[in-house]
Amino acid sequence: MKKLTSAFTVLCLLITTSYFAAGQTVPALTPPKTVVIPDGTEISVVTTDTLSSKTAAEGDPLNFKMEDDVVIDGSLVIAKGTIVKGVVSAAKKSGFFGKGGNLSVRIESTQTVDNQKIRLRASKGNEGSDKTGATVALVILFGPLGFLKKGKNAEIKAGTQIKVFTDEAKTVNVPTP
Repeated sequence: MKKLTSAFTVLCLLITTSYFAAGQTVPALTPPKTVVIPDGTEISVVTTDTLSSKTAAEGDPLNFKMEDDVVIDGSLVIAKGTIVKGVVSAAKKSGFFGKGGNLSVRIESTQTVDNQKIRLRASKGNEGSDKTGATVALVILFGPLGFLKKGKNAEIKAGTQIKVFTDEAKTVNVPTP
């Protein structure tokens, strides 16, 4: 065992000596650069799925994604495609008598390039169209059966762009080139 340890030590010395003899230097480690994302920075996110007041319920978690890279002072702080978390803040299905549905979402957070959570703020809402006029016409033509006419459910299509703002200032460690 002692001979093996001695051989390993000699091998390490040979490698180190030849490395420095070739004029190589040990690369210095550079500390990461820090960049501050200001509170209120505008960001664009997109919906990943179609959302409907027919299937959504208040409190349901949602995923969005970053539409573009967020670059501050020439440094990438949030990458394009990063998952953005949100929640359904209100959902109401369409109803009888021609009442349209209602759907609202709230954007909450995402992650920076150094895996820190950053709070976001934004909301998006949509209402389905009321069919009250059509309901009145149906009641006149068909009597009480016309009251069974339903309005449209609210929908937010996949790929819908939503403007979002940071809800806090955050210091991010970005790698230096």
